Amino acid sequence: MAQSEAHVMDVIQIHDETLFGNSRYNKVGLVEQVQNFNSQVIILQNARESYNQEQLDEMLLLKADKSELIDSYSKTEDDALLLLKANVVDIVDSYSKTEDDALLLLKADKSELIDSYSKTEDDALLLLKANVVDLSALS
Repeated sequence: MAQSEAHVMDVIQIHDETLFGNSRYNKVGLVEQVQNFNSQVIILQNARESYNQEQLDEMLLLKADKSELIDSYSKTEDDALLLLKANVVDIVDSYSKTEDDALLLLKADKSELIDSYSKTEDDALLLLKANVVDLSALS
């Protein structure tokens, strides 16, 4: 029995030499290993419950399928609503391009409303005025 215990101690010493790089028994290293192991055990104990793949798939399906919860339109309904919105010619009181052009032309043509001279008439009047001699300046 003593020989088997000695053999175990030799194995532990070889193990320690491999891990810590020295031949003496390193108590500090063992204490750190135990502390690391204990902290890992505590982390695992505090971890949430784990799920298998089947349970995960079921939960993801429930989470992904919210079509009955969301108030939304299908593509067909959406297209129909957009078509109704785009066809506002019936609702809005508006002019066609031809009517709009005619109204703008009437608005721009105000020659009969304004008392003005054409360019030819204006030139003739200026020519007449230039030919007038100021008699008071001559005397």
